[in-house]
Amino acid sequence: MWYGVSNIAARLLTLLLTPYITYTLIGDKGLIEYGLYTFIYSVFPFLNIVYTYGMETTFFRFSSTEDKQKLYSTQVTSVLLTTVIFTITILLLRDPVAGFLDLHEHKEYVGWIAAILGLDAVSALPYARLRQENRPRKYAFTKVAGIILFVGTIMLLFSGGEQIANNNPDGWFADFYNKYWGLGFILFANVLQALLTLILLSKELLQFKPVINRDVYKRVLKYGLPILITGLAGTANEQLNITIFKKIYPKGEQETTKQLALYGATLKLAIMIKLAIQAFRLAGEPFFFSIAQEKDARQTYARVMKWFVIVMALMFLNVVLFMDIWKYFISEEYRVSLDLVPVLLMAFVFLGIYNNLNIWFKLTDKTLYGTYITFIGTAVTVVFNYSLIPVWGYAACAWGLLLCFGVMMLLSYFWGQRHYPIPYNIKKIAGYLAVMLLFYAAYWGICNKAFPDSVFARLATGAVLFVAYMAYVIRQERAEMKNFPFIGKYLK
Repeated sequence: MWYGVSNIAARLLTLLLTPYITYTLIGDKGLIEYGLYTFIYSVFPFLNIVYTYGMETTFFRFSSTEDKQKLYSTQVTSVLLTTVIFTITILLLRDPVAGFLDLHEHKEYVGWIAAILGLDAVSALPYARLRQENRPRKYAFTKVAGIILFVGTIMLLFSGGEQIANNNPDGWFADFYNKYWGLGFILFANVLQALLTLILLSKELLQFKPVINRDVYKRVLKYGLPILITGLAGTANEQLNITIFKKIYPKGEQETTKQLALYGATLKLAIMIKLAIQAFRLAGEPFFFSIAQEKDARQTYARVMKWFVIVMALMFLNVVLFMDIWKYFISEEYRVSLDLVPVLLMAFVFLGIYNNLNIWFKLTDKTLYGTYITFIGTAVTVVFNYSLIPVWGYAACAWGLLLCFGVMMLLSYFWGQRHYPIPYNIKKIAGYLAVMLLFYAAYWGICNKAFPDSVFARLATGAVLFVAYMAYVIRQERAEMKNFPFIGKYLK
């Protein structure tokens, strides 16, 4: 709960920036800045993976079999050395990097990006150590404090910056405000956040000795490098469509950037499920490893999957059945593709199921299979997007995500059942997803034909269907839910 809730809280604070930013970055200039923001932050995950190269997962994997201090010192020393190398490389290649990122007028942003990446990479293992040592309060405090600084700085710069600049038009802040309005404010706030995070984690960071144990390091790299490759391919499956769109959409640079802004804002309406997946992964991965040796571990994994799907289905319906409310999460200027939201939500449901399924190759040390799966997903992403973006525009990005994650989910299930069988209740899980889609289809049909102009009627219909789905879940799971804390006493 601490790990999940703290990450949800931190991500929600960031998510709350979406309405603020989309209502602030309006007009052609605002759309261009938001489009650049979408593009730049789609590249960050690739570079974050390179900077950390699977060290977090590797730390969890070997902390139960290796000397923890020796393992931690070896990994931190390695990350510090490679962070310096990667950062210097980016700075030396500043001009071509700025060209690729379309930062022609702000090459200094490349240095800011390198600072964010370096500080985040150095913080990664201290965070992992907190999770491994079951110190969720420190973990939660650090996460939330950094995000509060990030959000607060952005809001201060956008909301109060203009008045401060106008009061002293010849001062340094006026120059800063006018030069960096938009993406610059976000990157600057991100630098401050990363710096604060590292300061708060300095005690954990400094618990290492600057030494690399060769035997440990060989085992770490052997396990971690396939995760690096898998992570890059997995990130490509989720983020590469944005880069492909930015580079091949057959319009001018400014129009392409504005179209990307519209897709980025639409993507935010599906982000709730993605955030839940991230929080679940952070809390679930150490848990899955910790119970791996228990005799009923596989039954536990199956039970977790079932309830995970139920929660995903409820989150899906919460958004699509109440879109008349959720659409205000982004400003009107960005609401041109709300019909893509269900597609994106379903894509992330598939991604969440895949993340649950892939525990089999982590437990059996068959991480190469994860590489195969994600590379197949990457091939689907590249072929689909290169073929259809010129025709469909950014709609191809959404449908490409759905196809990619669906393929990965199916491959992981069938290969996993062959190498590490887990008794998933496929009939029940498929039933929950089918009923979820049936309820959405009913809502769409009823509201488009009977209540196309009545917001109240659509919301009432959505509420009835949402309650009906919850009743369906309770009916199916009543016997198990009777043993739940709090909820159980109302079902006996």
